[in-house]
Amino acid sequence: MVTHNSQHGVVRLESVVMVLAVSCLAVLVVLPVGSLLVSAFWGEAGLTLAHFREAFSSRLYLMPLLNSLILGAWTGLFSVVIGLPLAWAVARTNVPGKGLITATATMSYLAPPFLTAIAFVNLFSPNAGIMNVLFRDVLGLPLLTFNVFSMSGLVLVTVMHTFPFIFLLARSALQSVDASYEEAAQILGASKWRTAWSITAPLVAPAVLSGTLLAFVNAIALFGSQAIIGLPARIVTLPTRIYSLFDYPPEYGLASALSLLFILITITALYLQRSYLARRSFITLGGKGSRPQLIDLGVWRWVLLGFGIFIFLIAIVAPFGTLIAVSLSNSWGLDFWKGLTLKHYHFIIFEYDVTQRAIVNSLYLATVAATLAILIGGLVSWIDLRTKLPGRKALDYAALIPLGLPGIVMAVALIRFWLQVPITLYGTLTILLLAYVGRYVPLAVRSSNAALRQVDPSLEESAQILGAKWAQVMRHITFPLIRPGLFAGWLLVFVPVVQELSASILLFSSKTMTLAVAVYNLYETGYTEPVAALAMINMFIIGLAMWLAYRLGGGAIGRI
Repeated sequence: MVTHNSQHGVVRLESVVMVLAVSCLAVLVVLPVGSLLVSAFWGEAGLTLAHFREAFSSRLYLMPLLNSLILGAWTGLFSVVIGLPLAWAVARTNVPGKGLITATATMSYLAPPFLTAIAFVNLFSPNAGIMNVLFRDVLGLPLLTFNVFSMSGLVLVTVMHTFPFIFLLARSALQSVDASYEEAAQILGASKWRTAWSITAPLVAPAVLSGTLLAFVNAIALFGSQAIIGLPARIVTLPTRIYSLFDYPPEYGLASALSLLFILITITALYLQRSYLARRSFITLGGKGSRPQLIDLGVWRWVLLGFGIFIFLIAIVAPFGTLIAVSLSNSWGLDFWKGLTLKHYHFIIFEYDVTQRAIVNSLYLATVAATLAILIGGLVSWIDLRTKLPGRKALDYAALIPLGLPGIVMAVALIRFWLQVPITLYGTLTILLLAYVGRYVPLAVRSSNAALRQVDPSLEESAQILGAKWAQVMRHITFPLIRPGLFAGWLLVFVPVVQELSASILLFSSKTMTLAVAVYNLYETGYTEPVAALAMINMFIIGLAMWLAYRLGGGAIGRI
């Protein structure tokens, strides 16, 4: 029986955790969003709605909104179509090549979207794309050509970055499902396919919905790929339209008003997800769990493997192979292999003096930002799902807001705020860290939330009844069960921080240069081959960092 003192201690602990979480989100979220609100509603003559009237009445801004929604919807759909079958295949079937499928999803997420876009432009630009030249001019098959400068091309490049959201979270959930539910259904006569559809699928719905939400809002907020592919195709989206408003003279008010649309879209998507989850129970970890048996797919396992190999070719071989070929070529074209060289790597490593500084800064910022984000995400999720504190739902909503903000807008909000307080942060690593944690804490919150939803609260309550303190319950029961989801969340933050460009481009200084900014600066100068060389160095560094995280994590990352 829980004593009065124990209950008092738990209540006091809940209050401390709540204050800590609110304080973190106040600095990371409330201040930037508050700056956007002030800019959106304030004009030269005081309070005004002129910015919103212009945003909602002009085709110049309504079309970008529509294009962003179309892009997000198609990206979310195809992310599920690709990620969920692959996650199910790896976690619950006897499909061969599971290592290849897992590596495909991991490497797809590692590839910076704007670099993937550059690779596909080199392959499929209408006139000079090497594959289009091959099909049209060499093989005489113009019907096989593909114009990457289209909505289809933009969706393709974006999906290659977002389907791992579904894969990582769905696989973690599928591996955690208590097999006794499925065994009971099969004992009652249900087939394995009927069990998978009627029992397993509903139980992992939180993870799938969380992944879909992440894919949707991440797709509409990406800037690099939308600028590289969308602008030449005359497909203007909200991020690229907002970015154009920062040209001199900058229109901060209108940019802030458009940015608030991202917040509205994010909150709406989260509300629909929460409404669905609130009507159902999704507990998948009980006290007597058992490992699920793998489904024997028979000949269909080869079909599923073929699907995995096809995604591997499109998501990994095409962009990575292109970047490697470009980085080794003197002149990119059908005969690039005749002039292979390592001079671009020599230039990047030994002559481009910002490379080493950018590497150190990016790794430091990514490690610290991912760790802080997952700690904050775990606190917010625990408050939301394990307490009755007032305001916990609002806290969860507040934590999700930054994901709908383009990085460039968050950067402007941070600059406008911190320049007005007597603390010098502009041009330091600290302001970059604030931007990264604030922008990517939603990824940590969603992954933590999905993992914690699967743990039956009765397991924690039983331990407390037997006299275990809260810290002991978290260490010995809760954390071991949610660790795969937390590692997934850590990776979901670490990788985009290393690649982050849109916020960094306004916040960096010569001493705080990051890898993404270094790549972008080279790209702006038109040095295509050195950009590819630096991109491959970037990929190597990320891969090495993940390997170290795998070793330090005791292999937990490999099991998420």
